[in-house]
Amino acid sequence: MAICTDTDKLHLERAIELAARGAGTVRPNPVVGAVVARDGEVLGRGVAQEYGGAHAESTRSRPAAWLTSIQATLYVSLEPCCHEGKTPPAPEAILQAGIRRVVVASDDPTEKASGRGLGILRDEGVEVIVADASWLPPRDC
Repeated sequence: MAICTDTDKLHLERAIELAARGAGTVRPNPVVGAVVARDGEVLGRGVAQEYGGAHAESTRSRPAAWLTSIQATLYVSLEPCCHEGKTPPAPEAILQAGIRRVVVASDDPTEKASGRGLGILRDEGVEVIVADASWLPPRDC
């Protein structure tokens, strides 16, 4: 498992900033932001915007770019949700997009999900990195 680079930190901080946009609208779900990048270029951004809406990881603010996300890295503020609810599991969309590396700020602390989404991705050969929280900006949301 690779360590976080300065580029990883930059994109992960942006994902956390994006997550704040969902504050007050996604409850009881957590706020989540995501950035997809490859070779220093941001291909797309997503944010969970409403309860029962699309996962941040599958929100397609730039659809054509997300279709070309093969070999890209997904930066996400919270472990991708792996259970079926109002929306399908996020790891499925991540795998379909061809993402080969995922950097998360935090695993999901809920008993229902904790570590499962990351485990699914690892089992499918995706490199998964859980960032060391010591450098992350404080979360106000």
